[in-house]
Amino acid sequence: MTPPPTQPLRGGQFANHAMPALRAGWAVEPRPRPAFYLTIVFVFVVYGRFPEIMDMVTGSAVHWARIIVGLALLATLLFGGNIRAVFSKVGVTLMAFTLWMCVCIPFSIWRGGSVRTLRDIWLLSLFSFVIIASAVQGLQQCRRIMYTLAAATVFIEVFTLLMGRVQGGRMSLLGGTLGNANYLALMLLMGVPFCLLVMRTKPGMSPLRFACLVMLLCVPVTVAATGSRGGLVTLAVMFLMYFVPLRVSQKLVVGMAALILSVIAVTWSSRSAFDRFRTMFSSSTPVRLSDSEQSAIESMELRKDLLLSSVQLTIRHPLLGVGPGMFAVANASFIEATGGRPNFNAWHETHNTFTQLSCEEGLPGLFLYCLAMLFCLKIAFSTEKRARQYPTLSSLGQMAFALRLSLIAFIGTAVFASNAYMYYFPMLAGLCVALERATTAQIAALKAESAHPGASPPSAQAAAQFRPGTLDASRSMALNRPPYR
Repeated sequence: MTPPPTQPLRGGQFANHAMPALRAGWAVEPRPRPAFYLTIVFVFVVYGRFPEIMDMVTGSAVHWARIIVGLALLATLLFGGNIRAVFSKVGVTLMAFTLWMCVCIPFSIWRGGSVRTLRDIWLLSLFSFVIIASAVQGLQQCRRIMYTLAAATVFIEVFTLLMGRVQGGRMSLLGGTLGNANYLALMLLMGVPFCLLVMRTKPGMSPLRFACLVMLLCVPVTVAATGSRGGLVTLAVMFLMYFVPLRVSQKLVVGMAALILSVIAVTWSSRSAFDRFRTMFSSSTPVRLSDSEQSAIESMELRKDLLLSSVQLTIRHPLLGVGPGMFAVANASFIEATGGRPNFNAWHETHNTFTQLSCEEGLPGLFLYCLAMLFCLKIAFSTEKRARQYPTLSSLGQMAFALRLSLIAFIGTAVFASNAYMYYFPMLAGLCVALERATTAQIAALKAESAHPGASPPSAQAAAQFRPGTLDASRSMALNRPPYR
């Protein structure tokens, strides 16, 4: 049987055959181990905010996240995890950031609060990086983790449609992290690139593929309903990154679909959410402002004040900062010391991840965190570039593009929210390390095959299992096009 012809790597939609991903170089995919299966559960439970949602439904608080983190970390260490992945550039940088947090804690204005930030928030996030980077091995396992992220996004969106409420004119859940409309928009935007990946790489109309298709239509509408201005800007940037590389005929179809969704989003959104968006582009006089517009402008002014305060605290404490998680306390003390009277608004977070880092860990902490981000973006870019050179790895390019788009979603929303210690970035960072390791092994196998085209595969069983036109021994090949030129 002759494999299907290679398609050119220009353009970007769902309509052309991808070459088999695992044939080239006879690269043998490692068998999934217990650590990997528990990692799948961990990713779905943590990213899908399953513990919070179960607490809302049952009314009882159970520390599901800590239990799953402990089990997944134990399985990774004892049953097949590659702990050497922690010593990648990304891993070393995150470890250095953690050590710097420990250095800053003795100089914190409230050491007990900083210790709790490190113990209860950041260490759980760091463990999520260790678990994913160590337990996920091979391209197939990377793909399954990304599919799991897509499934978790579907879970969040479905639960929001069923149980979400409009509070203050903004769509959100009744409690937990997703009770904040900005965080709800963040979670959906970070997950939607993996829904796009499922559409491009999963064969047939499976339940997951159908659900992801629906999510690609529903998520933009829900993000608009949250009234998150940062989410709207980030959504626009992500759309342009997807739209620009398309061919002209594809741009017409996608542009028409985007226009229809925009009309639906405007119709679906509350007047309050729409007024919040208007404040980004108009400068109405105070006489003409509605209550929702006035609230949105007050929120914008508060964010500007908090941004200015965080910059001032960075200048006053450039090396060690005011302590992890201590901006609100330091800000109130700073206002009082400068002759003002701190009110409720002074106790807010910075609403900017980068100034949160600079004022709480100093400029070295900001540098280390941003360096880890740059390493992750470099991995995604270089993986896409290497995938272009090998038509057999077109599906790898799709995975790298989805990961890059998700990183952009985090960075875009990080400008408008304080997410420095949450698991969002460490989880993506762990996936970047796992994808880079799998890509390196696959490229090495391709080069070995090119150097010795007549050589026998190292695993006769793997060669016997391969069938042209399949991704592995059981799944048929996907129909996709890379999202880049």
